[in-house]
Amino acid sequence: MRGDVSIEDAGGLVSGVDHDGVESSIDLTRLMARLPAKMQRAIQYVKLDGLSVAEAARRSGMTESAVKISIHRGPKALSAAIRSEGRP
Repeated sequence: MRGDVSIEDAGGLVSGVDHDGVESSIDLTRLMARLPAKMQRAIQYVKLDGLSVAEAARRSGMTESAVKISIHRGPKALSAAIRSEGRP
């Protein structure tokens, strides 16, 4: 039970969660860096920051259609990057 964990051991429970989040963030950052800059911005603004397509277009200087296309093609490109990371 978690109620039985001493205060000295509680730090280990929390630090493991923080460490996993940092590693995931680093992995995502590394993979996103493999995408074209405009695609990175579109995905960052809409999927990660939660902006609308219209706002992402204004911020990035892209058309709304270009943002939508980048968001559509981005996951495929990320998937290909992930697959290529597993190859020697």
